[in-house]
Amino acid sequence: MDVEVLHRQVMPHPAVNGSRVARTRDAIVTSALSLASTGEVAPIVRDIARMAGVSARTVFQHFADTAELYVAVLDRVLAAEFGDGPEPSAALPLEGRIQFVVDRGSERHERLLSMWTFVETLQHRSVPAADMVAQLYATNQVNLARWFDRELAGLSAEQRGRTLNALVLAFSPESWVVLRQRLGLSAERARDELRFVVGSALNGAARR
Repeated sequence: MDVEVLHRQVMPHPAVNGSRVARTRDAIVTSALSLASTGEVAPIVRDIARMAGVSARTVFQHFADTAELYVAVLDRVLAAEFGDGPEPSAALPLEGRIQFVVDRGSERHERLLSMWTFVETLQHRSVPAADMVAQLYATNQVNLARWFDRELAGLSAEQRGRTLNALVLAFSPESWVVLRQRLGLSAERARDELRFVVGSALNGAARR
């Protein structure tokens, strides 16, 4: 991706009501997100500005360059797709918790599927973006350790670490991309495969 990093002198914000500035910034981010959602790896400022109903000059009044704008898009995506949400009840049996977590994760990853190339490319070119994605994985690992604590608690430290790594890998956006795009599975078949993989990892670890 040739990120359109234009190191321009950032124009001072016009003396307008703060809410208007916020609305304009929001419109710019929303437009960039819409283009990324259609598969654009590096939406260009001209198209973003046109969709937002502003000039390219206005875009650079709010963002130093397109890299900063793309990070703002990523921040919105991750907040929307991976923010707080319902959690599996600790009272559920293992199969019920697996079902819950697979359904929750697959719904979120499916919404991200069309723009995953944008996310993946950006994290390789932007330290802030890479840090945001790394935080996503760290949070996911903590959540999985809590949701499957009963099964992990009886394992040795090495087995626990390896099993938890397998769970993080299974529930990563990349795994969903492989199942849906590389292997061409339907969403329902992909969920079936995830349930099988997660169940095998947890049950196999318990038998070792």
